[in-house]
Amino acid sequence: MTPVRIVQIAIVAVAALAWLFQLVRPGEGMNFVTGLVVYLIAWWITLFTILPLGITGQAESGEIVPGTESGAPVVANFKGKAWLTTVTTAIIWLLLFIVLEFQLISLNDIPFIPGEHAWDG
Repeated sequence: MTPVRIVQIAIVAVAALAWLFQLVRPGEGMNFVTGLVVYLIAWWITLFTILPLGITGQAESGEIVPGTESGAPVVANFKGKAWLTTVTTAIIWLLLFIVLEFQLISLNDIPFIPGEHAWDG
């Protein structure tokens, strides 16, 4: 096992422990269900960002398999991309967890709806 893989596993483990920590200490910052939902949504968004990386189409390689689209990948490497997505999402989730748990930025600090006179000219 390479040192890079060990670091990746450690990042995912820390994110999982931080998420499970919310079962013991509910009501502070991000709760257990919110943490899961945020992770899953971020995972899918990250997956669609990572999927096109490193893809070589059949037309580019010159080996088009009959009956397939010429833009179809020669090698999809989905297992590696799923792992990269998991590690990247764990980093994103940990950053969000730290910001919300330690209230570096409160959700009340983010202006979702402008004031009632914001549109008056």
